Amino acid sequence: MKSWRGVPMLVSVLSGLVVACGPVPQGEVEAVDGVAPVRESETAVGTVTAEGLVPLPGPGWDVCEDSAQRVRDINPGPASSSPDELVAANGRLFFVATDPEHGRELWMSQGPGRPTSLVKDVNPGLGHSVPRALTVMGRWVFFVADDGAHGVELWRTDGTARGTELVKDVRPGVAGSLPDKLTVVDGTLYFTANDGAHGRELWRTDGTEWGTELAYEFAPGPGSAQFDRLLTWEQDLTLVVYNGTTRATTLWNVDTRGQVGALFTLNDGVFLELEPAGRQLFFTVNPGTDESDLWVTRNTPDTATWLRHFVGQEPKSLTAMGDAVYFAAGGEGYWGDLGDPRHGSELWTSDGTVWGTRLVRDINPGAEGAFSPYLDPGFVVVDDRTLYFAADDGCLGRELWRSDGTLLGTWMVADLEPGKSGSDPQDLTADTGWLFFSATTSGHGSEPWFSGGRFWNTHSLADIAPGSASSNPKGFVRADWNVFFAATDGAGDQELWSVSFRPVRSCGARAF
Repeated sequence: MKSWRGVPMLVSVLSGLVVACGPVPQGEVEAVDGVAPVRESETAVGTVTAEGLVPLPGPGWDVCEDSAQRVRDINPGPASSSPDELVAANGRLFFVATDPEHGRELWMSQGPGRPTSLVKDVNPGLGHSVPRALTVMGRWVFFVADDGAHGVELWRTDGTARGTELVKDVRPGVAGSLPDKLTVVDGTLYFTANDGAHGRELWRTDGTEWGTELAYEFAPGPGSAQFDRLLTWEQDLTLVVYNGTTRATTLWNVDTRGQVGALFTLNDGVFLELEPAGRQLFFTVNPGTDESDLWVTRNTPDTATWLRHFVGQEPKSLTAMGDAVYFAAGGEGYWGDLGDPRHGSELWTSDGTVWGTRLVRDINPGAEGAFSPYLDPGFVVVDDRTLYFAADDGCLGRELWRSDGTLLGTWMVADLEPGKSGSDPQDLTADTGWLFFSATTSGHGSEPWFSGGRFWNTHSLADIAPGSASSNPKGFVRADWNVFFAATDGAGDQELWSVSFRPVRSCGARAF
């Protein structure tokens, strides 16, 4: 029999149905600046009707054990291997770790009881190649590393030592081209690099040496362009480039034919965040004050539309769900502006219209708000229909919440740490209908948890760091039938851990 810990108290049942602090009665909606939130024609998941609780369809996968296993002690003794950059490709986990014989290099794992090994000692001996920016494209994992001879350049691997190779020596010599901002768009990998002749510019590759080329020179000549960010939007590349001559910042689009066009230019200020949602791209800008604006555009010039002005905290952590974005806004600004004095920092959404840019729910009634401007709300979307995040309702502390985008469909999943201190969920990661995260509870510290979206299927794993010590799990990634993460045991050794996660029919019986 498996002993499952962390089943929340009865207050969690109630919080899943009505919010413990300041509930909004059914049938009533709160107006924001005179605009009422959109009313839904369908009953929200998680509400109570005459027929009972409206259920959430159950996921087809499940966590099969009540404890995690250390995959391998890569760096035996008091030192840690410090796994990082976890990514899944071809049913295997790729990550970066340190051992006493090779330094910090690229590793691969197939899970407990199966091979976990160094892929290749890219910088032979004790030299560190320090792989970073692991990015999956097709059957390859691309990464940036220094082999000690070519400087920092772009590499790729198929998981074998023979198949781990330099893609191209973009800048010959030990200086290296310092590739950055690796972004996959429709089978092409874009990145920025400095070849020593053109300065830092936009490059692209199909994964071969001959297919690696300068894509576009935004600052002609030896001067470098200043790239803020690159992202994938439908089948195009979108990026922000700062022009040091005119001091303008421009949002650019690169289509599938490689054609480059300007979408929107700021003569003053900076772009803060960009988030594609369907055919629209949402972005925020700061004109140089403690204020910001939310905009939306299509992928053609002169289609940018202003949506709303925000005083104080800028819209933070823009996250797409369906064709809309969700974000935190309304809190105190970095320079002391009080923001929204009625609601504070709360959950907002926008569908790309002025009318559809609205407060979802005032989770913590009053000016204090549900989100701290200094903490990541951890927005993550499950199955493109449920948003999960960490929020504080003012009574039960910072706990795990969920929303379907409606007022009545926004509620706390479980009160994991009763009282005002809260469990402080962090590193929220979604996979196959489930949510994996870390949470801190009395007597157990920060340990791994998982949730199917209800209090009754929200559980913790057995402590990795016994007692009140914290294992501080992070980097949850599923590869094949395991969820991997980095965690620290009771001796302070941070290594790679995993928990079995597979289709329900393959789990066998499980007792709660």
